[in-house]
Amino acid sequence: MKKLFTFFLLFLFSIALSAQDAKSADMKNFRFGGTVIPSLCWYKPDNLKKFKSDGSVARFGVLINVEYSFSGNFAFGFGVGLTSAGGKLSFIDTARYFYSDDAIISPSDTTGLKGNFKQYKLNNRIYRASYYVIPISLKMRTKEIGYMRYFFQPSININVRKKVRADDNLSEIIPGTTGPYVSIDQPDLDITKDMGVIRFSTTLSAGAEYYVSGSTAIVFSIGYDYGLSNAFQKESEYLIRNNSSGNPLPVEQKFTQDGVTLTVGILF
Repeated sequence: MKKLFTFFLLFLFSIALSAQDAKSADMKNFRFGGTVIPSLCWYKPDNLKKFKSDGSVARFGVLINVEYSFSGNFAFGFGVGLTSAGGKLSFIDTARYFYSDDAIISPSDTTGLKGNFKQYKLNNRIYRASYYVIPISLKMRTKEIGYMRYFFQPSININVRKKVRADDNLSEIIPGTTGPYVSIDQPDLDITKDMGVIRFSTTLSAGAEYYVSGSTAIVFSIGYDYGLSNAFQKESEYLIRNNSSGNPLPVEQKFTQDGVTLTVGILF
């Protein structure tokens, strides 16, 4: 991500040099920039009898953004970038999965393994998800006060799944025994298939632009990101639990992603 952000900065620098040569009044309505987005985020489970939010995680993102001012105090915004998300969950009700060759596997993958796999009860999980993100926003600004302009900026964010990893705390299920089971940790599991391909959210943020020269400004804001859609697949690819009849069924998942974001960037 550091290499990518370095590329962003070089790209923005070239845009800034080009923008200085643009003389038409219309071009002044367009502004280009880059933003870094540190955040704290967490999951909100729909079923509190089976899941519990176990805290927030710190994440980070980078963004190239464009603004078009269609009046003095209003601007339409669009961006594209990479961001990360996640959270911590405790599994109150019994959920378990199969594990073989240093990877989590689906129940159907156990066919033909002839028992050459392990089964774990999932206690706690830390999610680390990365996304391609496309924010679309409307910025409502005050007139310039000194070197500052203050703004309120709602946005709709389209998050496209890139990769998802998990760090698990587990209890190993040993066939023929009833416990107590040995507690172990399994880090860095690939659970990308368990997450939704697209996640929608809305961010309400407020901040300020500090003008350093002409239309060039340092921009900073704080916001609340509210999840609008399920961040997970409706039924887990890997997790199972027994129903009232004792038959194994996929775990139903419904969690939204919320968070607090801090954005710092520059607009040319």
